[in-house]
Amino acid sequence: MITTAIKVIVLTIILCISCFPQTTTSIVSDSSAAATASTGIVLRAAGAVAMTAFLIHYDQDIYDEIHSWREHNAVVRKVSPVITNLGDGAFSAGLFGGFVGYGLIFKDKKAIEAGKIGVESFLLTGISVQLMKNLCGRERPSDATRPGGFWHGPFAYFDKHKRGEHGLAAFDSFPSGHTSTAFSAATTLSDFYTEPWVSYTCYSLASFVGVSRVMERTHWLSDCFVGAIIGHYGTRLVEKLNYNSGGITLLPQADEHQYGLLLSVKF
Repeated sequence: MITTAIKVIVLTIILCISCFPQTTTSIVSDSSAAATASTGIVLRAAGAVAMTAFLIHYDQDIYDEIHSWREHNAVVRKVSPVITNLGDGAFSAGLFGGFVGYGLIFKDKKAIEAGKIGVESFLLTGISVQLMKNLCGRERPSDATRPGGFWHGPFAYFDKHKRGEHGLAAFDSFPSGHTSTAFSAATTLSDFYTEPWVSYTCYSLASFVGVSRVMERTHWLSDCFVGAIIGHYGTRLVEKLNYNSGGITLLPQADEHQYGLLLSVKF
């Protein structure tokens, strides 16, 4: 059994450090940087899989400790719902829409680019998260029928026996969309504005969003960890498509009926 102290340390280290940039150099401003070595990619992927498995095994224990802490701390109960809203899609869309608006008004090209990448990353990571949610069908802590939540797989919502009185949201715990959105925004801002305080502030706030999702009984810690990875590396992929691939551009497309991404390749 892992002690409470170790659980809290693991919680903090995983969410605050695991997705930090490897260097302080912006990937946007250093487009000539060499691609990550294949061995490094394999090691990171293996580490992420191992950590995810570790967290899934201890999800219930960690959730119990974090939720207990919330119940016994009035300040945490008041702050957690506020922090969790930083991962809401409306907040992220408004944030980067504001960057674009500011850039257009004050002729700030960096702000316009940051807004553009932020919106594209938000859409890409959001779509990826929704696909995984529907494929995994994991129960949220608030609706769990077994420790750690049961994994129903795809189409759980359409099985009346499994669904019972629950709505679709009861089966889309893994991964965390709020955490993914928060880390996507944090990565975008950190890569465009490379001052150290920006990176530490953004990633810390994103990490607090992940913690708040556990506190609010909406996610397990492993959901948040995987969401953080998707948000961080999904944004890096968008940056590479925009700046490191010459004729490849990823553009957001939306109307009143649908939204998505348009991949443009110039020959």
